[in-house]
Amino acid sequence: MKSFIIIILVVGITAIVLSCNNGKGNSSNENDSNLIFNHSDSSKRIAGEKSAKEQLDRFLSDSTADLLKGEILINDKQTLIKIVEPILFKGYGRENIINQRPYEIYLFGDYWIMKGTMPHVVIGGTFAIAINRKTCKVIGITHGK
Repeated sequence: MKSFIIIILVVGITAIVLSCNNGKGNSSNENDSNLIFNHSDSSKRIAGEKSAKEQLDRFLSDSTADLLKGEILINDKQTLIKIVEPILFKGYGRENIINQRPYEIYLFGDYWIMKGTMPHVVIGGTFAIAINRKTCKVIGITHGK
């Protein structure tokens, strides 16, 4: 369960970082951050935007808050694919990326490199993405023509 939560968090954070890097920082719907708490029992819970912002500020200012610092979060190719595919689908289209299977995946130190493949008879390019296996930070992403 802990691994599942970490993967979900990593995918979310990576998607946000990728969106910010592409100049798409904020959603057009200001209520997106509230959707998780729109359940009928949400009024019984102690939460709120102010509390969330305070927690974010603490995380950003306190390096000791990073419990997972130095841990390998992306241990294997299957986990990498689960994290990277949603990012690629969003940027380049689901069908386009799926058509580039099987993927080539390599590990160099703390960096995973994942690339798409194409049959020799097809004209076009493939994606390539590099991601740090400890921080889950996308180092680079591209798609050839």
